[in-house]
Amino acid sequence: MKTSDLEKLLGLSKHTIRYYEKEGFIQPHRDENGYRDYRDEDVQTLKLVKFLRSLEISIDDVKAILSGDLNFQECLKMNQDYLSQQLESIKEVKQTVDYYQEKNVPLIPALNEFQIQSTKSKLGFQKTTSNVSLGRKLTRSWALRQIIYAMIASLTLGWILATFFFDDLFAKTICIIIIAMIFEVLFIASAFRQTTSLMLDNSMNQSVEFLNDGIRYYQFTGFVHNLKYFIAVLLNKDEKYMSYYRYEDIVSVEIRTVKRYMKIGSPLAYEVFVPDFHFYFKDGKDFYFFWPMILGDDIRMIACILEDKIKNIDDKKNILYAMKNGINLNDYLIGE
Repeated sequence: MKTSDLEKLLGLSKHTIRYYEKEGFIQPHRDENGYRDYRDEDVQTLKLVKFLRSLEISIDDVKAILSGDLNFQECLKMNQDYLSQQLESIKEVKQTVDYYQEKNVPLIPALNEFQIQSTKSKLGFQKTTSNVSLGRKLTRSWALRQIIYAMIASLTLGWILATFFFDDLFAKTICIIIIAMIFEVLFIASAFRQTTSLMLDNSMNQSVEFLNDGIRYYQFTGFVHNLKYFIAVLLNKDEKYMSYYRYEDIVSVEIRTVKRYMKIGSPLAYEVFVPDFHFYFKDGKDFYFFWPMILGDDIRMIACILEDKIKNIDDKKNILYAMKNGINLNDYLIGE
């Protein structure tokens, strides 16, 4: 059988057949013109080699199996263990790929040392998008939840006020509806919401997302503007209310560490150190983000991105070091 016929029969390339010949699996005869002439024994051997290689068995192990030095079933067991390890490694790689693809982060050297952490957030402290961000971007599902929360609060206030002024059931009902609608709009326009029953979210719907090529943010500029933004989010048309700057268009970032007071579940307030972020852009605009909520492990990624992508960072207390290493700011700044 000629080489071309063998290629068609086995589905192997001429290069592969020559390689197997070089490895000593076959030794075809030569005709009077010097052309290779493959016998049925060569064909059967190549069929076995092709089958064993399809099982990801190495060339050396294939040789050992065909020579009788290695048991086929023992080889399969070893290969099964090897493939299981490979599958676990591939699964880990895929999880890492999915993680960074979902977050849409830029390529920075720190990713080589970044340890992915899976965190389970409590209700009220859950991220709304997978992107690395300061604050929580208002999404349609998050906006719908806020409508429900505001409606409950508004109806409660409406009922209290209506009960105080009216005794007639019809008048009381109309009053409750009108007052509830007014407070609903006020709550939404002012971005008033509670993260939990004990803590207010003071981000004013503001958020900064750190993307592959730059940042995208929303800035609260007034009640009417925020109401329009809220409606646009519900209609999935919030792009025109978002600002986008490439990293090279950010002149500098100032990180201010401020001592503020918080009380959760206690009548007494306690001191906390929190960072404010001030972004300055080439076009003369700026954005000051007061006490942004940072959820999950975003705080470490934000520090790494800022250090790599922003040339001028005003960080007098070296807060980025604490952020990057997951150090609690109160512990880090104790005694300041």
